[in-house]
Amino acid sequence: MVGNNLNLTVTKPKHMEMTMTKNNNYIKRLILSFLALALIAVPGAALAGMPDPIKKDMLEKGKKVYFKRCVWCHGVEGGGDGPSADRLFTRPRNFIQGTFKIRWTDSGELPLDINLINTVKNGLTGSAMPAWGEFLAEDEILSVVQFVKSLVQDREWDDEDEEVNNVIGGSATSGSSRPAIGADIGKGPLGDPPWSKTAGPYHLGIPQEHVDAGKELFMKNKCWECHGGEGRGDGNPTMKDDWGFPIVAANWQQCWNHRGSRREPYDPFVIARTISTGLNGTPMPNFREQLTGTERWQVAAFVNSLCPRKNIDKLTNKPVPDFLIQSVYTEGIVVPKIDDPSWASPDTDYRIVDLSEEQAENPKKHYIAMAGQITRGKRNFDPKADNLYVSSRWSAEEQAVYYLVEYDTRFMSQDPEFPDAVAIQWPAKLQDLFGAEKPYFIYGDSKKPVDVWKASFMAKDYNATNAPNEKGYQLDVNVKEYVANGFDAVADKESEGKVEIVDSIFHQGRVKVMFKRALTTEGEFDVQIPSEQFIPVSFFQWSGRDKEHDEHMAISTWYYTILKPALPASLYYMPPIIAAIFVCFQGWLVWMTKRTRKMYDEGKMRRDELPK
Repeated sequence: MVGNNLNLTVTKPKHMEMTMTKNNNYIKRLILSFLALALIAVPGAALAGMPDPIKKDMLEKGKKVYFKRCVWCHGVEGGGDGPSADRLFTRPRNFIQGTFKIRWTDSGELPLDINLINTVKNGLTGSAMPAWGEFLAEDEILSVVQFVKSLVQDREWDDEDEEVNNVIGGSATSGSSRPAIGADIGKGPLGDPPWSKTAGPYHLGIPQEHVDAGKELFMKNKCWECHGGEGRGDGNPTMKDDWGFPIVAANWQQCWNHRGSRREPYDPFVIARTISTGLNGTPMPNFREQLTGTERWQVAAFVNSLCPRKNIDKLTNKPVPDFLIQSVYTEGIVVPKIDDPSWASPDTDYRIVDLSEEQAENPKKHYIAMAGQITRGKRNFDPKADNLYVSSRWSAEEQAVYYLVEYDTRFMSQDPEFPDAVAIQWPAKLQDLFGAEKPYFIYGDSKKPVDVWKASFMAKDYNATNAPNEKGYQLDVNVKEYVANGFDAVADKESEGKVEIVDSIFHQGRVKVMFKRALTTEGEFDVQIPSEQFIPVSFFQWSGRDKEHDEHMAISTWYYTILKPALPASLYYMPPIIAAIFVCFQGWLVWMTKRTRKMYDEGKMRRDELPK
């Protein structure tokens, strides 16, 4: 057997052949499955960026809302270049770049959905962005927000990512106007304010120690370089946004104009948020690395204290105008000095915040709303004077009336061809008016002329720097009187002018001009001002720095003024007399009661008898 060639044949059992066949088939099926999945995955990956049906429907609805409501300002592609853009200040937002100001996220980051929803719903005060919450349904607001997000290029929205740097802290829901703030007071998240909740929209409610600390931080961090010494935004005249357009710092004394402050202008959170996040696209940085959460709240407390408490109209989000300007009667001669204590009265609405005893008898600062002239010539769509404050005194001894007109302007003109100016307009002939009838509110008309007192001025030795001038700048004033029967019929008066400017100043972003005129004059077209009678009055204002002149100006509608009568002499001696009579009567009643009781006790009379 050894050495024989053996031909060995191994025969596989039948059951093994069957097993191997099954395994091969399984492998084949497995490979085919992977191939099928791959084939399915390829088109799936290709379609991953496509919106699902629900999202697509939302975008289509948002597109319809956008092209009906938003395109006129923001443009077809969202570049902030709509037909109205050139007439608006500040310019509409450029969605393409994704530079949004109002956010709870860090500088440079995209906002959260809730931030965009709040902006659409509530609008942005101090800008042309209106509140759409009363005109659009909730699903329309959500849809247009998604469409706006689709316009942003080269940016990724990650508002659903938990790692989004929310520098305010906490979480937010779609129905909230501010986030649920946590307890962290360190750098980073803002945290809760270091004081208890305030007692209402018109109540300061913040301890003075936090206001004082905020003022120190304001000076230390040089906030005045942009916002000015008293917060009126008069610090830097050369600022521009990231697109090269002129931009100005916020006027903190008009908190109802702060972006994102609608419905809650006196909430210090609005300021604390901006300090924490900065404003994308503007020179306003965030201070969350420089200031702790507590310090940011303290700066917000100081800024909040600068804003006068006014009764805010919920529709316009502006203070309610004071349509009656009361001229306070002055015993003797009126002191013609703006800084005299007799004129000292806060901008705060005296019907909301009580005045001190020293201020109670002073003229009130009445809020006069201003708007653009849009009816004739070069239209003024964006007046720089948002409002005026007017206070008044009159003297029977002088037979004269004084009107102190104040308004905020960040920078004054240095061009003699375009001075700044303010004017008071009256019906020239009150006797020709019947009932509520008044002349046309801009220069009257052919049948009803108007009397115009115009003061044009430039600041002496003025320099628009960011260094606060504590003394202010005296004004070089030129006053003229006009008679007007319409736009094309404005002429100097032939008679000698009786209007004077007795004092004026530009101080920390506010112009103050005091007019004086006799109550009665001999001019044919001079308004004669009687006491105890409602007299129509309106106001104009020109910003020389913006080349405003002629009918390119800010205007008010007609208001009324009245010279309050002198207090009668009886008002001084009658109260003591009445008080003395009342005391005597009370004393007589006490004496009679004691006498009657004594007579009962002595038996001099019965209970059913009256004392004699």
